[in-house]
Amino acid sequence: MKRVSKILTLCIMLVAMMTQTVSHFTVHAKETLNVAIVQLVSHPSLDVIVEGVKKGLADAGYKEGDNLSVDFYNAEGDMNLLSSIAETVVNKKPDVIYAVTTPVAQFMADATSEIPIILAGITDPVGAKLVDSLEKPGGNITGVSDKVSYEQQFELLKELQPDVKTVGMLYTTNEDSSLAELKEAAEVAKKFGIEAKIEGIDSTLDMQLVAENLAGKVDAIFVGSDNTIASAFETLLDATDAAKIPIFSTVDTFVKQGALSAVAINQRDIGIQAALMGVDVFNGKHPGNMPIQHVEKLVSVINSKTAEFLSIELSDALKAKLTDVSEE
Repeated sequence: MKRVSKILTLCIMLVAMMTQTVSHFTVHAKETLNVAIVQLVSHPSLDVIVEGVKKGLADAGYKEGDNLSVDFYNAEGDMNLLSSIAETVVNKKPDVIYAVTTPVAQFMADATSEIPIILAGITDPVGAKLVDSLEKPGGNITGVSDKVSYEQQFELLKELQPDVKTVGMLYTTNEDSSLAELKEAAEVAKKFGIEAKIEGIDSTLDMQLVAENLAGKVDAIFVGSDNTIASAFETLLDATDAAKIPIFSTVDTFVKQGALSAVAINQRDIGIQAALMGVDVFNGKHPGNMPIQHVEKLVSVINSKTAEFLSIELSDALKAKLTDVSEE
């Protein structure tokens, strides 16, 4: 009888251990979804992603104060604060963590291997060592990448500025995905007969000197989804305006701020799509088995005021295919 009792006790312990291990990836009987949204820093493109996450959750039927609890954190670019936030989030044990930007995702991944992490706006999750592959991420992480086609960026640039020969490219030295993105863009530029000159900055404090120096050497400047550059975008814009050269990008909000053009993902759509992936995880899907998604719909945008300032004439054909965001 004692032997039977011991076996029964052992079975109960094993079941309890298994339940604890998979609890974050099973269907929840409770009605309230508890999420943490963690943002690296405040700037328009990231703010819009966060708005998209909240909209996506609302579209899926989750309302704050009803069946949704949201804890929002913003590290304001401070990595020490981000480390503290990661610890706080994990201790609160939300059902889902939405990680907005690569650095946030990396800190969250270091802090937990159990709570599901949904990426929102990470360009290269494999290169950042967040997932095993795009098709089967593995572990507790999946989400939405913001990577887009560079060919379309340079096609549009050539239409707007046919004589462009050199393009400056800026990246942040401590962002893993930023340099990889620009190296790929530089290879694409070669196909269009354009030479790329790549320069790095360590922080926003470097932007003025580096931007002014680079703007004096090139015909245009390209920037991708780099968070430090986004935080110092107005400083970059001052340098390119003084040199009378355009900025083009993969980020639509940069064009609203004064860049010339972008073939881009709507940043809000990134957040919406990420939100729905988190709901799927809450309802029982395992993040490690969910392929990394991309937003399929691209938007081609122009700032007509910037074009006018740079004396770039927009043909009727270009006007017809581009969305003017100068008044937004």
